[in-house]
Amino acid sequence: MNHNTKLAYLALLIFTILLTGTNAVQAVSAGDECLTAVVEDISPSSVGINEQFTVGISLENCGTRVPENVTFEIIRIPPDIIVTEDLVAYIPRFVYRDSERQLRYHMRTTPDANPGPHIIKMRLTYGSEDVYVVKYYEVEVIVTGEHAEPGISSVWTNPAYIYEGDTVDLNLEIENFGDAIAKSVAVNLDHDFRGIKNSTVGSLAPGVDQTALFKFKADSPGTFEIPVIINYEDDYGLQTDEYSIQITVLGRKGSLNLASVKVDPVLPQIDDTVELTMRVENSGDRTINSIRVYADHPFRGLKESFIGTLDPAEDGPAVITFMADQAGEFEIPVTITYIDDFGEEQIETKISVIVMERSNGTGTIIIVLLLLAVIGGLVYNNYRTKKTKDEIIRQLMEGGNGPVEDTEE
Repeated sequence: MNHNTKLAYLALLIFTILLTGTNAVQAVSAGDECLTAVVEDISPSSVGINEQFTVGISLENCGTRVPENVTFEIIRIPPDIIVTEDLVAYIPRFVYRDSERQLRYHMRTTPDANPGPHIIKMRLTYGSEDVYVVKYYEVEVIVTGEHAEPGISSVWTNPAYIYEGDTVDLNLEIENFGDAIAKSVAVNLDHDFRGIKNSTVGSLAPGVDQTALFKFKADSPGTFEIPVIINYEDDYGLQTDEYSIQITVLGRKGSLNLASVKVDPVLPQIDDTVELTMRVENSGDRTINSIRVYADHPFRGLKESFIGTLDPAEDGPAVITFMADQAGEFEIPVTITYIDDFGEEQIETKISVIVMERSNGTGTIIIVLLLLAVIGGLVYNNYRTKKTKDEIIRQLMEGGNGPVEDTEE
């Protein structure tokens, strides 16, 4: 409630007495006997919660006869107003025709009084047995209160820059900008992320602040306008105020990935024991915990390796050993799992492994003999070529003119 509205409301906080006097019971005509009740003053003019005040009532003769057997009484009181005077005032007879009688009631509101209108019912009776008049009155008392005004004074997140996939701690500083205590303050975030949406703050005195804590998984990028609903109770009862905050989630940054894959032996053959080493790297800027690597290979052996925790820019080996009991080229699905505050997350990729047929001993011997034969042929051919060249050179030096004879036998 803004200041102008509050002033306008306080201007209306006056005591009004509805003089609805009616002859509820009248055996015969009252003739010139007449008596009425009028509110003389109310002090103070504005009544707050747990405050004392007085109501002055004037009984005035409005007829030509002197009223007798006058009784003025309060017959119904709201539960959050207490009257400290006697509820019944008896006056045997007015002294003279134009006289008045003053009544003053001391009252107070209770500490838990509800602001707003409160009706006090009163009854006036006078007259003799032959002429008996009963009149009823209602006094409307408006109790003023103060408004609490819990609102958002600051917002911050951890991490400060949010990326897709981050687990975010969101802190809302809730401050009471009003003049009354804000009781049972509860804050609700109407977001679509997985995480905590409700936080209970408790009571806030005027000018006091408290932090509402939230945690969620930023599972999609974009800019989000998030409604913030604050429920609380002040002097005027249960209240609900709605605000909004804006959260920006950046695109996914690098996190876990396979930095390298090593197979030992490099070209395994059937029945070899193979050691597959995959180095997993944390390329993000947050620590990741409980990292496991699962390779769904078709061989006999281990399929899972536990790495544990990797800090930013750190890598660790996942070693899996198996027996290569079949040949071929295999595309092996690899699943990297880790656990954060909202459960298990996973990354999927694939690697290739080639297993060769194992060659027997005869084939190896044949290959070796063929290699030796090739090498021997090359040596013999080189030797023959060299011998022929030497013979030609010798004849030229001796001066022979005839054709060179083939010296080979």
